[in-house]
Amino acid sequence: MITAKLNSLYEKYGYRQFKMTKFEPYDLYADNRDFLKSNQLITFTDLDGSLLALKPDVTLSIIKSNLGGEEKVYYNETVYRPKDDHYREILQSGIECIGNIDSYSEAEVIALAAKSLQLISDRFVIRISDAAFLRQMFETMGLSETAQAEALKLFSMKNAAGFDALVEQGKITEASANTLKSMVDLYKPFKEGVAELKKYAISNISARMADHLSQLAAIFESFGVLESIYLDFSLVNSMDYYNGIIFQGAVADIPFTILSGGRYDKLPEKMGKSFGAIGFALDLDTVGNYLTKIPGYDVDYLITYDGEADPPAKVAAVIETFNHAEYKVRTVRTDEVDHMEHKIRARKILTLKEAEKEAADI
Repeated sequence: MITAKLNSLYEKYGYRQFKMTKFEPYDLYADNRDFLKSNQLITFTDLDGSLLALKPDVTLSIIKSNLGGEEKVYYNETVYRPKDDHYREILQSGIECIGNIDSYSEAEVIALAAKSLQLISDRFVIRISDAAFLRQMFETMGLSETAQAEALKLFSMKNAAGFDALVEQGKITEASANTLKSMVDLYKPFKEGVAELKKYAISNISARMADHLSQLAAIFESFGVLESIYLDFSLVNSMDYYNGIIFQGAVADIPFTILSGGRYDKLPEKMGKSFGAIGFALDLDTVGNYLTKIPGYDVDYLITYDGEADPPAKVAAVIETFNHAEYKVRTVRTDEVDHMEHKIRARKILTLKEAEKEAADI
């Protein structure tokens, strides 16, 4: 099962399992709505009158429970969120790294994201952006908050031509527009992309940020995942949530992003905690829906027996013979075959006498 493989992977890198209840105090989510993907919560009143909510997120609970120390945890939890106009139970697996987050810590989390996808498919990709780098670029260019918001939207749509309209509106200079237009289409293997990104570093701070990304590339290479990682500045969603590295992951045969994560120091800061944090969540429900293959047969043998004439002990003996040989077997009375609630797909359908003959050869 994929969760067992993921758990084993995370434990090899020293992560411990984090477990929580299905619900938390409503205030935890109400006070941190800007960090949630949806404001719609399933709430109920506890026996003592307090208001609780079914958890829509795991990260908030992990940060809340941490008392300020370095911590590495993984989880397999069900979250409750609206999807397709209905509330859904969504199974997630993920990790969170908390503490003094340095280059190694960031690279390790992203490498584990890549290795997680590799357990699902040999064909996978991680896309990385840097919210801090873009913010620094915008501030150095003197963009207003409105212009920054419009620029981010253009990045998300890969709309380079849209910057010309911002120039005409006087919201950005032509030189700045040309720089950002070049960055919009920047989608390259990570090491190559970072080398090109250095050309766009227009301040000492952004130059140091580009050097930081170069360090990550070297660490990715040591982890053996560099070839599957790409730099992509169109990845700008959740900029209010993330304050640094942002990444998403996908695999072949699933037409959706199944993994997302990043650096989110703003969350513990808002909760009065002074440490950094980075993590990711993997949508196991989507993985299961797309990649779980329906077996050709429910059982190897469907054995029918006469409920009046065939001795039950003989039926049991035959079944045990097949079971010991690792075959899956379903029995049904002959007079019930046509009334089965669910039709059983069997590799072979045998009467008890036919089954006895086949069992003798096992």
